[in-house]
Amino acid sequence: MGAKRNYKDSLFRHIFNHKARLRNLYEALSGRKVNASDIHINTLRGTFFSDIKNDISFRIKGRLVVLIEQQSTWNPNMPLRFLWYLAKLYRRQVPRDMQYHIKLVSLETPEFYVLYNGRETEPPYQVLRLEDAFEETPAGDSLLRLDVPCYNVNAAPGNDLLDRCYELRSYSVFVAKVREGKESGMTLDDAIIAAMRYCITHDLMADYFKENESEVLDMVSTKWDWNEALRVAREDAAEMAANEAHEEGREEGRAEGRAEGRAEGRAEGRWTTLVELVQEGILTLKDAAKKAGMTEEKFRKLAAL
Repeated sequence: MGAKRNYKDSLFRHIFNHKARLRNLYEALSGRKVNASDIHINTLRGTFFSDIKNDISFRIKGRLVVLIEQQSTWNPNMPLRFLWYLAKLYRRQVPRDMQYHIKLVSLETPEFYVLYNGRETEPPYQVLRLEDAFEETPAGDSLLRLDVPCYNVNAAPGNDLLDRCYELRSYSVFVAKVREGKESGMTLDDAIIAAMRYCITHDLMADYFKENESEVLDMVSTKWDWNEALRVAREDAAEMAANEAHEEGREEGRAEGRAEGRAEGRAEGRWTTLVELVQEGILTLKDAAKKAGMTEEKFRKLAAL
């Protein structure tokens, strides 16, 4: 995978939006062997501040659809979120009129996983169940079941899942080292660089961190604020629009619309980073709101914190 990234990606998505690494993660979670060539990544992508998007989803040979979420804040509502994700993925796969056919519609079997690396104390493994949210459950099992295995992937000795997946262990150690650096008084940028250096010298995805050093720094850092990000994005959009209109002879408005969409993606990436840094305890809500150019209350509301 090259260094160029999608600006909507988090570090977790950037690492595992790669078939070989994703195969290793899935095999560690499921205990089943798969071929990287059998994996088709179909992660849901939303739009700026809206719509539904998830961390990683992929299909295996058209038989399974697997959804994986990395969470830095404990969320007992993950079964409901997975239900929404799954419904949207099924709508992509099934023709709209199939629900009226008399032949049974064939659906890919779903699997769900949550990988938690927040600061709250959670057990190494637990299962969240959709039925626990129901106000009333009939006697016996619920007629609607959706169970989500949840793994605590904070770097710690004896974590079996991390021992089974080299890439996930590397990611978890990186996050832990960034936190340690911040707690010792480092700036966020210095903590990120120190964490990358640690991973490189200890053979924790060394090639990845060497090849993507600036990408990782950009994904995790908040070195330029929200208003500056929007200003640069608008300038880039105008420049791309002018170039497209000139070179392709297309209407300037259409070119600008496409360029604005790309710029919007870059701005959303910055917003996602700010929210994740607050959730991970690396950045305070006050500091994040200041960088976003808004009040703490507005930031909390938009981020659903």
